Parts: sequence; structure tokens; C-alpha cells
Amino acid sequence: VVYRHDRAPQAKTYPIGASGAIISDEMDNEGSEYLCCFLAKDKRMVVFELSTKTVVVELQMTTKLNYWRYLPPQAHGHTLVFMLITPVGGFHWMPLDESPRPRQVWKRGPDLQGKKIVAYEEGGSNGLVGPGARSTVALLLVSAASTGTPLEAWLMPVCGDSKSICVSSNVLGSALFRPYQFSEAFLPLLVTADKMNAQDVILEVQPLVESLATGSLGVGDVITCAIVDQRRVKKVNLQPPTLAMGTWPEVFVCCHENLIVATIRRKGLVVAYEFKDGDLVLVRQEALNHYIIDAGVRSGVDRDEAEVVLMLSDQENPRDGRVVSITIEMTQQLSKGSR
Repeated sequence: VVYRHDRAPQAKTYPIGASGAIISDEMDNEGSEYLCCFLAKDKRMVVFELSTKTVVVELQMTTKLNYWRYLPPQAHGHTLVFMLITPVGGFHWMPLDESPRPRQVWKRGPDLQGKKIVAYEEGGSNGLVGPGARSTVALLLVSAASTGTPLEAWLMPVCGDSKSICVSSNVLGSALFRPYQFSEAFLPLLVTADKMNAQDVILEVQPLVESLATGSLGVGDVITCAIVDQRRVKKVNLQPPTLAMGTWPEVFVCCHENLIVATIRRKGLVVAYEFKDGDLVLVRQEALNHYIIDAGVRSGVDRDEAEVVLMLSDQENPRDGRVVSITIEMTQQLSKGSR
């Protein structure tokens, strides 16, 4: 079922049997969208183009699939790309290429072996345009195989030396952030949500740096930080429903242009900050009184707006949920020359 809260009809059902599926963004002016389905029993991936309901390509997996997701086109040559993570490492799969064979972009070293991938994203740019464009860094949130262990945040060079670094051994949530970047090569900023004490959550923004001598990645000094105001939900502790992917991370951090949105899932709390003149400025706060199952942020209808889309648990029926959206007005816009 593909559900869109802002379309009519809101849901479309496709008679495709699969163990799981992920969908791309609209890839062109014709609204082409691609559904990538995984058939676990056959270890096979199948990509469908939804408007024509045709099979684009199939891929026979030769190893276990640990994690997968759709990546923005600029991650690899401005084309359709899915990320496949296996025990060997991370692979970019471009189903529309003439030779749609997954290409390895980083190797999984001993520090990440056996750990569960909870979240993954890529950012930065190598400065090239067209087919040569590549992202430069990956952020992985991982946990050990045993339950109850802390969530770790790791950085990994993309198409580099695969020397991963652990930036936090106990993080609530994290995301890559890139305000006001232009066409030259760049590394994004890093946003982390951490515990200050038993109750308080702090958001920190740090630059990513690359050593000229070794080429390895690192994290610079904190640029700015903000303590999340939780006074409205101080006594709230919402219980999550049974989730196949578990309850990590505890805080979703979503970034869009110069906007950072943090959602504290058990509190049902959404806070939005603008990164303005090197500081975090609070622009919106909402207490939803529902456990937050998932969250994302995207462009709004107007250029100076962003829309936060959330899936919330129904407190009376944990098997049910609802999708809500929050529109946030931003005081700053990316210029036409920005990426």
C-alpha cells in the first residue's frame, strides 16, 4: 500500500507480493516513481515503475541484506539509487543504469561487523555535476546485537578509504545537515541529540572536517547547541506499540535546508529550529500526545515553508495510527544558486 496524506485517493494498493518495499521520490516531470521490493525467500530485488506498473530490473542477491533505503539522486550521478547494506559493506544500486550492478562505496570494517543498522544517510558533495556527482560521507546509527545496548553514531567516507570513526557511543539521534551550500565540494554539518542528564536533551551542531595529511574524517568543535524545552511534557512517557524495527533512535532528527526538526518519540514532542547566524533559533514546538512512530521533513507548498510529516500511534488501539503534518514558516531561504 502506497499512502499519500495530501493526495486523492490517499492510498493505492498494488498486488505485489514481497517481504518489504521502499519507494523513490518522483524522479522526473512525468512523476515517475519506483517501488523496490525485496523477496527474502528468493533473495531477490525487483524494481517496478508505478505509473506503468512495469518491472524495470531484477537483482539476485548473493549475500544477506542487512539494511536498505532510497537515496537522493545527487548521492550518485543524479539518477535513481538505492542503498544496500550487507555484511560486506555498503553498495549503491542504480537500477536505471545500462549495467545495473551494485557498486560498493564502502567496506564494513571490524568495528561495524555484527552490529544492527538502525538508520543510514549520506551527505556532502565531491563538487562534480552530472554522472560524476557523488556524496562524500555516510552517517550510520548502529546498535550491538544484544538488546538494551546504547545507540552508536559512526561516520564513513563514501567512495573513500572506508576508515570509519565513532562520533558517539551513546546517542539519542543524529543527522547530517548542510545549510547554504553551493556547487563546490563540501562536507555537511553533523547534528546530534544527546542526554545532558536523566531528563534534559541537548542538540549540538558540529562541522565535519577532513585531515589533509591522512584524508580521514573527523568532527570539529561545537558551533552551537540548544537544550530542548520539555516543560510541557515533563510527566509524559508514552508507550510505543510493537514495532518490527524497534524503538531506536529515541529522537528523530530531520534536516531540511536551514531547518532542524527534533522529535522526542516517547514525549510526543516536536521542536523545530532554524540555523541562523551560527545559532539555533526555536521557531516551532508542538506536543502531540501520541507516540511518534516515524517522522520526516520536506519542502512545503511555498518556498519559505517546510512540512513535517509524522506517523503517530493511536493510544487506544496500538495496531492503528494516524498521519499528521505540521507546516513551518522559515525566515530564511536558500538562494537560487544553492544546492
